[in-house]
Amino acid sequence: MSSQRHVAGNTGGARDGASPLRQRLKRETAVVHQRLEALLGLLQPDLSTHRYRRLLQMFYGFYSPVEAGLVRLAADCPPVGFPLRARSELIEHDLMALGLSRRELAELPRCVELPRLSFPEDLAGCLYVLEGACLGGQIIAPLLRRRFGMDKASGASFFVGDAERTPARWMLVLAWLEGLVRAGARCERIVDAACATFQTLARWVERQGASPTPASAGGTP
Repeated sequence: MSSQRHVAGNTGGARDGASPLRQRLKRETAVVHQRLEALLGLLQPDLSTHRYRRLLQMFYGFYSPVEAGLVRLAADCPPVGFPLRARSELIEHDLMALGLSRRELAELPRCVELPRLSFPEDLAGCLYVLEGACLGGQIIAPLLRRRFGMDKASGASFFVGDAERTPARWMLVLAWLEGLVRAGARCERIVDAACATFQTLARWVERQGASPTPASAGGTP
């Protein structure tokens, strides 16, 4: 798997001993996953600070309403074995470090065509995508540090995330997913929810006009 494939999440596969659920998630989200990576273009050599800030604004418009929906849904589901993260707050911190005011943050557009968040399987599929993206953050954060001198305090806290604790948290997420299936959750519904989350974010990026120009977008290796 190339480093580009980590941008929206490392989902594992059969070669690393992944479970049937993880193999199916990886296989059935692959196309929309790659489409989203190409749209974001975070590893493109011509990434600028202006475009990076634009992408953070787009992420904020997606993460803020989705995280609110996850909190509401989690309150009605069996306990999740790890604390939910408010990563939209990290994006707020980064955007303010990059010059946005509180008023400008409040005026940013929010995604309204969200993935369905009604059942435990929806929670599972959505969290699979968002938590997997944190693994990609461990690829992006060093790039931002080398290219722009950004760190957790100066515009990269979203991608720094849990830093060295990220793999351990990912293992908790995977264990929780497997526990849901053992308790009776349907794999296909979890996979559908993961695909819907990727698709919703990809559509949001396209509608916000935050994707790279055709000349620089390229495909996923």
